[in-house]
Amino acid sequence: MAVNNLSIAEPLFFHQIHGEQIHLTERNTVAIRDRLNNNLVFTNRPIFPNEVLQFIVQDISDQFHGLIRIALTTIDPEAFRQQPLPRSIPVSDNREWFVPVPRGSPQIRKGKSIRIKYTAEGDIFIDYDENGFIKYLTVAPIINDVWCALDLNGGVSQIRITQTDVKVVKEYTDRAIARYKHYKNNPQQEHVSIYYGGDLVTSEVRMDNCDQECEVTYQIAVRTSSGPPSSITIAETLQRTMYMVIQILDMDHQLSNYFTIRCLTDNRPTNEHTKCIDRTFDHLTIGDEIGIRVQPDGHVTFSCNNRQVKQLFQIDLTVNDSNATPQRKYFLEFIMDARITALRLVGIHRPTREAAGRVPVVTRGGCEASIVRPACPNPLSGLLLPCKHLCVCHTCGETLARQRHTCPKVNCRKPVAQCVRVFKD
Repeated sequence: MAVNNLSIAEPLFFHQIHGEQIHLTERNTVAIRDRLNNNLVFTNRPIFPNEVLQFIVQDISDQFHGLIRIALTTIDPEAFRQQPLPRSIPVSDNREWFVPVPRGSPQIRKGKSIRIKYTAEGDIFIDYDENGFIKYLTVAPIINDVWCALDLNGGVSQIRITQTDVKVVKEYTDRAIARYKHYKNNPQQEHVSIYYGGDLVTSEVRMDNCDQECEVTYQIAVRTSSGPPSSITIAETLQRTMYMVIQILDMDHQLSNYFTIRCLTDNRPTNEHTKCIDRTFDHLTIGDEIGIRVQPDGHVTFSCNNRQVKQLFQIDLTVNDSNATPQRKYFLEFIMDARITALRLVGIHRPTREAAGRVPVVTRGGCEASIVRPACPNPLSGLLLPCKHLCVCHTCGETLARQRHTCPKVNCRKPVAQCVRVFKD
C-alpha cells in the first residue's frame, strides 16, 4: 500500500548530522557555513513524492565561485554515525545519489527561494529563480525513501528550509490519526491489503508501559516523543497458520532501528522470543504493511509488503496439543522503542480449527504422553544424541531414536539417533 500522495507531514528541518563547517540555528531550520569543505546538510526526514521543499537564501558571499549543489539520496543520514560523512555531493548519479546538474547559471539572490520536488516515476524538478519548475533529471522509479542534501560549497553561505504543499502536523498522535483518516477516506486503500483481502478481522489492541499521553484510537497505537517506550499487545492467542497485518503510520526518522517484537508466554516475556527489527530485515517506511505469520511448526515469520520473509523465533505449540496438559497462551507484543512511533492493526486471519490443530509429523513422537517436558510423566532421564539434550524420560528417548523423530527442544529439532539413560545420583 504505497503512500505516494500523502499530504500529512512532520515539520522539516536540517538533520543533526552535517558537515564539519556547518552549524545550525533557529531550531535547526537555518544552516550557516563557516568555511569551505565539509558543508553537507540533510533534511531531517525523507521527502514524500510531489512534496515541495523550499529553501530561502539568507546570505551570499561574493568571494567564492559557484552557488549551491542540491541532490537527493537514498542514504539515511543516520548511517553516517557508523561511516565517514562525504566531504561533498558526488559529481554524478549512482544508485544512492541523484544529482541534478543546473543548466547555465541560475540566478540565485539573497532573499530568493530555491524549490525542489520529485515524482515516484523518477522525475526531479528544481526552480532556482522563482520562474517555475524545470525537469533537470529523470532516473528509475524511486521506491525507497530519499532525503534532500545540500552542499554549501559556493556563494550561498546561509540558507533556511521551509515547507509548502503539505499539511504539517507536529504531534505524533494527531499525525497518526490524520493518516488513518486519509486511508478511511480512500476505501480503495482502506479495505485492500497487500497481504490478504476479505478474511481479516480486527482484534483488541492493548497499550502498556507508556505515559498518559500514549493512546490507542481506531486500532492505532501511538507513542509520544517523550516518556518510556510504549508496548502494544495484540490480544489474540497465537495459533498455527494464523497471521496478522500491521501498518506503519508514523516514524521518528532520526532514530536508527525500527522496533522490537516480543512473544509473551502466558503474559510473561522471554529473551528467547525477542527480536529487534532493524535494517537487516528490510527497508520500512510510512504506509508499509508488516505481515506476521505463524507456521505449523511454530516458527513466527516477518515480512514487509509481502517480500523477504524472515524468521523471528519459534514457539512451542505442541504443549497445547493434549488436553491433559496445561495450556499455554502466546501473544505478540510490539515495543515501540525506536524509529516507528505509530502502528495500526489492519486485521488478523483466524485459522480454522483443523488448520490450527494440524501438527507437523516431525515434532511428534515419544511415549503415550507428549514428548515435551511439561507433559512427560517421568523424570528426565534420557540424554538424546547427537544433540545431547536432556528433555525426556528414557522411554520417550528410546522411542524417538527408534522412530527417527526429532529432538523436542524448540530450538533444536535435530533427528535423534540414540538415547542414553542418565542418573542424577
